[in-house]
Amino acid sequence: MPIDTSQNYHSLVKYLTSGMILKILLMALALVQPLRACKLWAVCTRSEITFPSLSQEARSVVQDQLTSFYYQSQTMLDGWALLGYGDSLQHENSPLCRSADPATSDSALYWETVQTLLDNDQGAIGIGHLRVATSGSNSIPNPHPWMFYDNDLSYSLIHNGTVDKGLLHGLITEGGSDLSWLESNPPQTFGGGDWRDDGWGNVVDSELILLLIMKRIDGVGDRMEGFKVAMSDLVNAGVDAGQLNMVFSDGSSLMVFGGSNGLYVNEHAEYISVMTQPPSDQGSQWQGIGHLELICIDRDGLVHYPDLIESDLDEDPIVIPIHVQMSSAYPNPFNGSVYFNLKGAATGDISVSIYSLMGERVDQFLVPGSIEDGVNVGWNPPSGLASGTYFISAGTTTVKETQKILFIK
Repeated sequence: MPIDTSQNYHSLVKYLTSGMILKILLMALALVQPLRACKLWAVCTRSEITFPSLSQEARSVVQDQLTSFYYQSQTMLDGWALLGYGDSLQHENSPLCRSADPATSDSALYWETVQTLLDNDQGAIGIGHLRVATSGSNSIPNPHPWMFYDNDLSYSLIHNGTVDKGLLHGLITEGGSDLSWLESNPPQTFGGGDWRDDGWGNVVDSELILLLIMKRIDGVGDRMEGFKVAMSDLVNAGVDAGQLNMVFSDGSSLMVFGGSNGLYVNEHAEYISVMTQPPSDQGSQWQGIGHLELICIDRDGLVHYPDLIESDLDEDPIVIPIHVQMSSAYPNPFNGSVYFNLKGAATGDISVSIYSLMGERVDQFLVPGSIEDGVNVGWNPPSGLASGTYFISAGTTTVKETQKILFIK
């Protein structure tokens, strides 16, 4: 017997209307209860470094992040998941594990999966998610990271926040006038029935966000521009940036977006990490993202796009990149002076700081003027400075580059 899709669609509209009442009740309930939200973690190694080739110190810090992530799962009752990407992109890459239990209740499996992630010979990107269900079914293994396969790429999304599913449905279907994208890429209902009918209650808002992003990318033919248009759609539809904290990846890079301090970024000489809640003992090493800021991270470093979205509905969003590139220091090791080149697009003076392995700043100075055409910079260690490993950090308040140097007297 043929399915009466028009009748089912009217059922969906009726469901969405009744869902508004439920949404109001949930918002009222949230005012009198502590707010919990999903936790995110991601890491991208630099240059030619893979997870197994991380130095002992760098690997230890990444493991500390995953240990903190493990303990955070005690209040994340709807499971955990980890995904790894390698240098060789493979179509239909899938998460290493999705669990329905908190990691602390799933300890052996969690640490076995962490070991698998960090021992991958080609591993360059890791992504993790701890779930507290705010939409859809909470009886399934954590469905994050959400996956979308297209043109031999495995796209993924992890998300912290809650977005109204009716609003997302309207954006994807152009106000209900075009269901073709959802027909071709149906959201999962985890055995709850067809998404057009009773199954809609099991659809998760985060997957709809990924479907919106992918539709916009498909429409404009460009990953960056498509992501920007999708975020603009959501913000200009009234979604608060604090509900859009996410990490989106195509396997070669990470796109980090959200509200002020919704996510934190840690730049290390060997990797760049992202977390919702960084380890407390690493607090000074993490910088919160700005309001509506996009940070693009790949093996070459990161680029900040502050204020990605303009809220003026009559103007197109404007993206202004701010970036600083620092060349490899030379000579390295050194026993006199060390030199490096700074180049990029930045406003104001460039601050250069040198830190010890313990995080103590041993020297600081400014590089004035534009670095658009490249500026050669030299540093002479202060008298009395002990031999050892140090870090050069150069940049502005919003973007920095860091590398390791070895001083030998």
